[in-house]
Formats: sequence, structure tokens, C-alpha cells
Amino acid sequence: MKVKDNLILGVFILIIVFSLGTFLYYNIEDWSILDSVYFVVVTVTTVGYGDIVPQTNLGKIATIFFTIFGIVMFFYFISLITSVIVKISFRKKISKIKHDLKKQEGLKEEEIKSRRKKEIN
Repeated sequence: MKVKDNLILGVFILIIVFSLGTFLYYNIEDWSILDSVYFVVVTVTTVGYGDIVPQTNLGKIATIFFTIFGIVMFFYFISLITSVIVKISFRKKISKIKHDLKKQEGLKEEEIKSRRKKEIN
């Protein structure tokens, strides 16, 4: 996958997780949008303050599944972003190594030409 594709996929996954969770708690627990988003962030990032908790049985059951799904997807997002950072870093290092090798080869060619000129003279 290309770097740009990884970033797009990662952001898409994050948007889906946060939207799904917010919609879920807004409707099941009848929380405000802010409380729903807050709970999703605290749950998915595994902080878990415990200041807002589901009160209904359906909300508790939904939280069991959402927590598993949300945490897995959040850490998948983190792994995608990490892979993008690593790929960019490797590309820069490989590019620098290639540049240095070409520079060294150029210097060697100049040295060979210089020696040939000296031998001729």
C-alpha cells in the first residue's frame, strides 16, 4: 500500500470508530453528543476514567463489543500511522545513501581519469 493510501485508510477507520461510538451512545444511553464523544475517546484510548458509564443493559452489552472493536481499530490506526512514519524515514535514508554512493562513484571516476592523464604525460 502507498503511504497516502495508508493515511487515508487510517483516518477513515478513526472517523468510522468515533462516529459509530458517538451514534451508539447518543441513541442507546441518551447522552449528549459531547458526552458520547468523550466516552468514546476515553474508552478507545484505554484511559477509562469511569466518570461516565452506561446505565442500561443494552448500553453495557454494546460497550462490551464496542470496546473490543474500538480498541482494536484504534491501535490498527496507530500501527498504520507508525508504518507511514517508518516508510518515510526509510525512504529518506535510502535516498541519502544512494546520493552518497553516486557522489563516491563520481569521485572515483575523476580519480581514475586524473591517474590516466598523469600516466599519459
